Formats: sequence, C-alpha cells, structure tokens
Amino acid sequence: MQGVFDQLSDFLSCLIIGAVVGLIYDTFFFKKILKRRKRDLLFFMSSTLSTIAVISGLYFINYYTIRWYTFLAIVCGFWLYKNSISFFYKSILKSVNKVLSFNNN
Repeated sequence: MQGVFDQLSDFLSCLIIGAVVGLIYDTFFFKKILKRRKRDLLFFMSSTLSTIAVISGLYFINYYTIRWYTFLAIVCGFWLYKNSISFFYKSILKSVNKVLSFNNN
C-alpha cells in the first residue's frame, strides 16, 4: 500500500500529464484554416502523441498501476491548462505563425 505522499506525488504527476496533453492539443490545432485532409492528419498525429504521453507517463509514474484518481488527475490537469496557460500559449503560436508566414491563404 502506498503512503499518502506517494499518492500525492502520483496525483501531481498525472496533473502534469494532463497539462502536456493540453499542450499537444493546442500545438496541433492552433491553425484553423487547413484543408480537410491536413486537419484529419493533424488530429491523428495529436491523438497519437497524446496517447503516447499518457501511456509513457503512467509507466514512469507508477508502472501502469491505475488508481481511481489517475484519470481524474489527468482530466483536471487538462482543465487547469485550458483555463490558465492555454490563452498565452495560443497567442505565442499565433505570433510564430505570423512571423514564419504560414498563413498563406
């Protein structure tokens, strides 16, 4: 049986995994003006990377021991990211998009 501090450490690590999933989501969906095939490809790539991040994170944190709070922490981390840092990250991505002139319409 794990101690309270070990479980708290696992919870905080899963919060970080949720934030990483949010970061991946924003990175691949910052550009809304894409053709249908490119959008589908980006969705597939972001889904694959998010799955890899969650699976590898769960392996390194607690060797795939799924507790009731694991996915709750991942969802809470994603929610915290979307409600706090996401706006700033998207503005950075938009400025990078303008500088590199990917916006060829």
